[in-house]
Amino acid sequence: MPTSTSRRRRIALTTFLAGAVVTVSACSSSDEGPTSPSGTSTVRIALTTGTTSAEIADAEGYFAEHGLNVEIIPLATGTETLAAVQGGSADVAYADTFAAVNAIDNGFDIDLVAGANYTSPAMSYLVRDDSDIREPADLAGKNLGIGGVPFFRVFANGFLSANSLSTDAVNVTIVRQSNALPEALANGSVDAIQSLGYQVAYQNDGQGHRFRSVGDPDTSAFQNPNAMQAGWWTSGTWAEKNAETADKFADAYRAFATWYNGLDANARAELAVQYNDIDYKELAAGDPTKLDNLAFYTVARYIDGPVDVDATQDWIEKGHTAAPDQVPDGVSIAEHMSPSVS
Repeated sequence: MPTSTSRRRRIALTTFLAGAVVTVSACSSSDEGPTSPSGTSTVRIALTTGTTSAEIADAEGYFAEHGLNVEIIPLATGTETLAAVQGGSADVAYADTFAAVNAIDNGFDIDLVAGANYTSPAMSYLVRDDSDIREPADLAGKNLGIGGVPFFRVFANGFLSANSLSTDAVNVTIVRQSNALPEALANGSVDAIQSLGYQVAYQNDGQGHRFRSVGDPDTSAFQNPNAMQAGWWTSGTWAEKNAETADKFADAYRAFATWYNGLDANARAELAVQYNDIDYKELAAGDPTKLDNLAFYTVARYIDGPVDVDATQDWIEKGHTAAPDQVPDGVSIAEHMSPSVS
């Protein structure tokens, strides 16, 4: 583990005395990155909205300790971050696996630099408190609202299948802006919604809208938790010209991931307040189980080692089955990995 920064020491002290959530980040470009006289390479990282892992890693000193200076480029979607590395305005881009597969199928020359996060460990299925839906089987014939990104459909299909429901037994309604789902449920536009982790469930459990959960949110029952849901991508040209920098980036991120994955709920909650403006402790209202669910199951684990190629390829195939119009068939992830991945 690298030398501790003052903030890492402060979090460790807070954890000791008291005893988060974050999102993912980025990939690529096409020219050789600039190097300062001190030998520090600058890496421009394109991030999707809400992705804070690279910011935290930078603040904790992991990139600096590996000889990197990072510049954050905020963008809206994985499609945009991948376009940035393809066009040369960014060096490394955070994007989910399905967005990258779609880009590769459309002719983008991109390679994986490092894994970013594993598949989401929990997906809640929420209904109004006065709903007659009491268990997953009651979803048959109902309207289920989910987000527009393809992985939401993969999780929905898995959840339905695990509860003995065919994928066509439920009317799936795509809501492009997933933050609009709670209002859609509250006003009766849909009968149930899918929600990442536990945050929306607890925000509307006795406060906000009156929702309750149905079924088990755990996703490991129907998909491999070691699959890569999102990664750090770069252009093939940048990866070839900057192999040493790519290795440093991958090593720095994996060191950060190891550190973050080892944090307890209190330390993660502190980071969530700072970087996501979300107070897990307030939402948990003194319930330790709720705090753990928020801290450990609302955001996926970060990938702190080599990418599981087989699990990720299976994830891609599930994506094609669930959303063939968004996740093309025939893309081999193993053919688009830079040496830094391992």
